[in-house]
Amino acid sequence: MHHVFSIRNLFHLPMWVLLVCSWVQCGPPTPPIETDGVTLPTSFQEVNWMEVLENMPLDSGRNVTLSHLQEAHPSFWKTWSEEVLQLGPSDDTLTVDMTLRFLEEMAPMMAAIDTTSGEEGHLAQQSEQLQVALKRHLVLFPDAEVPDVVWMPSGFNFALYPTPEWVGIGLDWFMEPNHPLHQELPSHRFPRYRLQRMRSAWMATDALRGWLLVQHQNRIPSSPRTVDMLLFWGQIMELTSICFPHTSPAQLMNWTEEEWTWAEANERSIWSEVQPQSVMFNKQPREVMRWFQEGPFTRAEGLPQSCPDRLGVYLGWKMVQARRGNHAALDMASWWTPTDPNPFLQAYRP
Repeated sequence: MHHVFSIRNLFHLPMWVLLVCSWVQCGPPTPPIETDGVTLPTSFQEVNWMEVLENMPLDSGRNVTLSHLQEAHPSFWKTWSEEVLQLGPSDDTLTVDMTLRFLEEMAPMMAAIDTTSGEEGHLAQQSEQLQVALKRHLVLFPDAEVPDVVWMPSGFNFALYPTPEWVGIGLDWFMEPNHPLHQELPSHRFPRYRLQRMRSAWMATDALRGWLLVQHQNRIPSSPRTVDMLLFWGQIMELTSICFPHTSPAQLMNWTEEEWTWAEANERSIWSEVQPQSVMFNKQPREVMRWFQEGPFTRAEGLPQSCPDRLGVYLGWKMVQARRGNHAALDMASWWTPTDPNPFLQAYRP
């Protein structure tokens, strides 16, 4: 039986889910989607689970405390207690005791969150950015569901936990790369490249991109080829960039500026490695995912270890940018609606 607070599976999506004019296109950049007058649904909730835990009415008995947790966000509480931390059944009062034990054992983590990713001013800033991005998404997809947002401690188990109805954001995963607490984490699960991405300024963009991947994963064919994943990731990245029009491409890729510069300088060489039909139309999961998996570099034949990871995501984004051209963000038919990758391949000339 696993210890309920052990560091287990890192956040990952199912296998197939996981501004600058001169970058791809010419002419003036598409202006950002205006959100003045756009409101999120009245059902939308944003919950700081740190505050929910801090305000537990412990002097009133387990039943009252359990009701407090259930009422804060019923669906999230069930998932957080039963899956994220495996504390116990969400309707069992003994799970309250396990929650208190979690808070006791993870006190250093909770204190670190309070001074980094969960600091009041910073969290308010990230919250505003995420809500504006959700409004832009609502303009593009008026009938789409808007996810609730829950800022949570995850015990270093999940950076993000996106569901169709809500997205949980693990504040402990965004405490800045060089936080002293990271020295206590197992290096095989938290290699240096992963720690370098624990940036509090990336919470909003990471959260929306993670939710979009889950929300739109039905666009992926049942047995996807490399080219299918290029298109899917490219469309997700372009959609994320439209929702965050003032965010640098490097940040949206979870790269440093130096990594972005490397990819830009070597774009044609990268494309030459993925362009052969044996690569582009490969259906072998292991071979396809070499181009899209997180890691210290992209583990594809012909690429040096000095390259950044997930270069398939980068190329897919380039393809979609080329197809979209200077079309307005609302012209979804030019770049979002199509699921056939051929028009994108034809438009892309690195």
